[in-house]
Amino acid sequence: MALSKIFTIRYYAKNTGFFLVIFYFFFGIVPGGQLLSYHHTLIKGFTGSMDFLALVCLAWLLYNLKCIAFVVNVLSTKEHTFLYGTLGLLDGVTKWRTWLWLHMNLYAPVLIYSCIAAGIAIQLHFYPSAVIIGLFNIIMLIAPLWLYDHKMKHPGTVSFLARWQQWLNKTIRKSLWALYGYELLNNNIKSLAIAKVVSGLVVIATCSLMGTYDERFILVGFLVCILAQVILIYNHRRFDDLYLSLLPQLPVPVWKRYLQTGLLYLVLLLPESILLAYKVWQQAAPAHLIMLVATGVSVLMLLRSLLYFPRMDQDRYFRWVLIIIVSLLFLGLARLYWYGIILLQVPAYTIFYNRYYRYEAPLEKVD
Repeated sequence: MALSKIFTIRYYAKNTGFFLVIFYFFFGIVPGGQLLSYHHTLIKGFTGSMDFLALVCLAWLLYNLKCIAFVVNVLSTKEHTFLYGTLGLLDGVTKWRTWLWLHMNLYAPVLIYSCIAAGIAIQLHFYPSAVIIGLFNIIMLIAPLWLYDHKMKHPGTVSFLARWQQWLNKTIRKSLWALYGYELLNNNIKSLAIAKVVSGLVVIATCSLMGTYDERFILVGFLVCILAQVILIYNHRRFDDLYLSLLPQLPVPVWKRYLQTGLLYLVLLLPESILLAYKVWQQAAPAHLIMLVATGVSVLMLLRSLLYFPRMDQDRYFRWVLIIIVSLLFLGLARLYWYGIILLQVPAYTIFYNRYYRYEAPLEKVD
């Protein structure tokens, strides 16, 4: 009971908002009478496609890492050092049973849903998917137990994430234009991972739902992927305001800074671009793939340029996001793809050129 208060109850209380969003997405947006058919179709979709199943497993892995990080953080706090004198004394089967029960309580939402998914996969004769789901969840339950036991035996050790950050910072030389990318990998990896998982699911769903190949259908899916990145672009301004406010004083031409920003966003879109190319490379013309990537980078460049207007708050920013995406959808329907890229790049570079040196970070964001 004491462990439940320390770990389980505190975990679900701390992540109430997260679970409300997940509950709304999986249950709130679906009418009650269609709830079972909705989830049956969803499970049929990802158990019938190995690519889709791989992304679902990745999402489950991220949730499991969230559970592990919570337990490790609790064990690392000063007020819970007494746990080393209680849990640390457990041995043998009792120790592993205690850690397994504790972790299962946190991993329960995924465990329950995955068991249902495995049952439906067997019913639909998707036996390889059922085996993968079963083995995956066994690993998700057993692997953390070793980590918890290692933490109890070595309480002063640095976490894997901290070691990853240290290795990244010491090993790789950072260019100024790529600093925000390293910031995402270091301190905002959760937001980056969520954006990439959502984008991956969108790409797979788009390619799965498309009958005959149509680049306009692919463009719509890729624009939805861009929507998953917009909050990362909005936070780019805050990062520059806080840490790179002196960057404009360096003797670098504006056109070069613009190209460097575009290169950063090209790297940011690489996972979706590679996955999309893998899914449609037998059907899509190379020009179509280049067009999609160029459109994505151009949208992000325009959104970043708009943030050089000091009064561009979050509400105005998302209004512009909607206007830009809707405009591109109409141009895509008319197959005016390259005109759309030009219509994005011209204002993006014009705003960037005229506002870059005139932009001043608001004082409240710098303090």
